[in-house]
Parts: sequence; structure tokens; C-alpha cells
Amino acid sequence: MNQQVKFILSALIISLGLSGLSHAQTIQGSELGRDNSNNFNNGYSTAPANTNTIQGSPFLLPRWETATLRLGPAERPPVTVPLKYDVYRQELRVRRPQGDSVVVPLTQVREFSLTAPGGVTPTRRFVCYPAATLPAAVGGSAAEVLADGPHAQLLKFVRKAVVKQAGEGSAYASNASLNVLEEQSAYFLRWPADGHLTPIRLKRASLEQALAGQPAALAALKGRKGNLGSEADMAAAVGAIDPLLTAPTR
Repeated sequence: MNQQVKFILSALIISLGLSGLSHAQTIQGSELGRDNSNNFNNGYSTAPANTNTIQGSPFLLPRWETATLRLGPAERPPVTVPLKYDVYRQELRVRRPQGDSVVVPLTQVREFSLTAPGGVTPTRRFVCYPAATLPAAVGGSAAEVLADGPHAQLLKFVRKAVVKQAGEGSAYASNASLNVLEEQSAYFLRWPADGHLTPIRLKRASLEQALAGQPAALAALKGRKGNLGSEADMAAAVGAIDPLLTAPTR
């Protein structure tokens, strides 16, 4: 990590995270058991240790990823840091040189991009829209941009929720259930002209419904094969029809 990154992180922690830091240091128990009702605070804090009392990982990806992180105003330069996206609490973990990590609430993040080791696979870009502009079901979470056209974007929101599952061999024993993290995904078309979102599923019929009143785009979509049941197929379709889209009326 270069000196610029160290300076920026240190400045952010000092200016925003003193109260959060003292709180994090007093937390006892499981990392997953940590209260997630205060995900959208305004400070930074060090992350407590993970003791895995809830089954499943809270992270989008289990390993540290090289990430480009953009914080605050648009004129602030991006930094490159090792990062994990905590989907359960909707916050980022930034690894510091001494080996521990800093919690960065998404309210402090404009966007971040993850790049696989070696840069072989395409970068995954996430944008943090204000929670007030998002549907309640996904408010506060980062949107992965699957297709990014000037007229429409295909966004994916991922959350993880704690659900009860019966333990092995205990289908009829209600007191033997386990707390397990379950990943939940939601997809939306975002219309940059006014920022509103239209929910869709990974199905051709769902995209056709979202394109009601867009005859040119619908005609182009009919010429594409497949049921658009994968993220890649849906993203390709949205990208292909984007030049034919107009801002929808509401």
C-alpha cells in the first residue's frame, strides 16, 4: 500500500472514526453476531474478529480483492486497496498494512471496483446510490453494474439474511435449528434520465414487460435468441437495445 493510500485511510479514520473505533474495540462475541442495525453510520472503525457463530460468510467473496475505491466528492482521487464487501452488513472492509481491517460504511463510498487476481477476468463495478433513491428492499446496498448504457443500466443488488435451517438429522426438532446466511439477489433497470428503477427478473418476458412503450427496443429484442435466463445474457441484451431506448414516462 503506497504512502498516499496510507495517508488517506489514516486521515479518514482520524476525522470520522474515533467514536466508531472505541465502540468496535469493546464488541464481544461473534463477527456475524455483531449487531447489523447500525450499518449506515457516518464513521469508520476497526473490524472485530470473526468467530463464526452463524454459518456462512458475510462477504461477497471470501478473499481479499484488489479494489479501486472512490470516497466522498467526485474530485477526490481513487485509491487502490485490498478490500472485501460485507454483504450482510452492507459495508466494506479495507485491509491495513498491519494486517487488521477498517470498516468503511457504504454511506461514505461513491463506488468501488473489484479486479480478480492477475486482472484476467473483467472488473466488477459497484455504485453506492443514496438509500433514499432505492426501493426499500435494497436501500443502502451497493449496486453491481452489469450493463452500463447511457439510456439504461442493469443493476444487481445482493444482500444476505439470517434464516433458520434444520440441523442435520433434526428435521422434526425445532430446537436444533441453525442460523445460516442466505444470499438474496434483486435485479433492476435503472433509467439515468431520472434515476428511477424498474424491477426485473432474469427472464425474457420480464424484460419485455419493463420495455412497454419502447417499440423499437422490443422489436430488436425479438431478434435475439434465448430466454435471457443468465446475467450475461440479460446484460448483453440490455446493452444491445440501449441505443434504441428513450426515457420512459411514469
